[in-house]
Amino acid sequence: MGVGEFFRWWRSELAGMLPDGWRRRFERRHDTVVLSALDDEVRISRRDNGRVEDLGHIDMTLPDAGERMTAALAGFDAGSTRIEVVVAPDKVLVKQIQLPLAAEENLRQVLGFEMQRQTPFRAEQVYFNYRVLARRPHNQQLDVQLSVVPRTVIEGIMDSVAGWRLEPCERAAKTDQDDGVFAFAPGDAGQRPSSGLKRGLLVLNLALVVAVVAIPLVQQQHYLEQLRARLGEIREAATTASNLQQRIDQHQARSDYLFAQKSGRPASVQLLEELSRRLPDDTWLFRVEVRGAKVNLQGTSTRASALIAELEGSRFLEDVRFASPVTQDGASGRERFHLSARIVSPATPALAGSPEGKDS
Repeated sequence: MGVGEFFRWWRSELAGMLPDGWRRRFERRHDTVVLSALDDEVRISRRDNGRVEDLGHIDMTLPDAGERMTAALAGFDAGSTRIEVVVAPDKVLVKQIQLPLAAEENLRQVLGFEMQRQTPFRAEQVYFNYRVLARRPHNQQLDVQLSVVPRTVIEGIMDSVAGWRLEPCERAAKTDQDDGVFAFAPGDAGQRPSSGLKRGLLVLNLALVVAVVAIPLVQQQHYLEQLRARLGEIREAATTASNLQQRIDQHQARSDYLFAQKSGRPASVQLLEELSRRLPDDTWLFRVEVRGAKVNLQGTSTRASALIAELEGSRFLEDVRFASPVTQDGASGRERFHLSARIVSPATPALAGSPEGKDS
């Protein structure tokens, strides 16, 4: 970014901080011309502060239609006039898309990059506008309604202002009826503030430069000292937490071992052998997880619904159930399942009338 571009950006940011009344007092006045393309006719109107003035219509099939359009717009200043072209709905492609929430900061540029992927056109082949439908911070998504029209539809109407050096822009206020409205505004020449605002902003710039250079240095040093102190506290807390977690893991391992010995739980080799014997040949396990007295089985089968009956007959398992719904594996065409069961001792199986049997 050059020095001139930086100061233009800085000036626009400062102007945006001014109250609306002050900013309107200093900013250049912009006329808005609305060109409504209906069939072979273009209606011309002027909008100013909510008031609309009809300036007539032009039959675009006439040989001198371009000259008439140029004459109708001759009274407007090319450096401060906005053009809005209203296109018939049947010529506009409207599509709702989802983008990351972070894309809103440069939404027009992002939509230009996405044009060929979201529509049959490249960005240079169309004019487009957009409207934000919803912001969803919980999943960082942005719902946007994109409206696209081929350049050939608008270029015939815009030929009369070809020398105005207009650029696509957004409307000041977007509504549900804006899908077929495509706005154009002058470049930087039409966006510059008045000389009075320039002088005021220059003085403010000089004062802010001094503040920007001096104040952050002091604040940064103070902030670094706070970070160093906080970092020492975090390291000490992390060390304490790590030692505590190690002790918890050791106690948990001993507790699990004692529980397994007391309950007479079968060995893992026995359990795996029992599963291999009970499960049909068309069943594949890709995860066997034993946690305490519970085992989780995940895999695929041609008939997952029949597995519960097979495993209920095991002397090591009871309370066999699906932990999640059975789904179809698109790659293999088999049924994907997730079963859970409680491991019991083969010597003293749970009785139906016991408290353990009631819990199942």
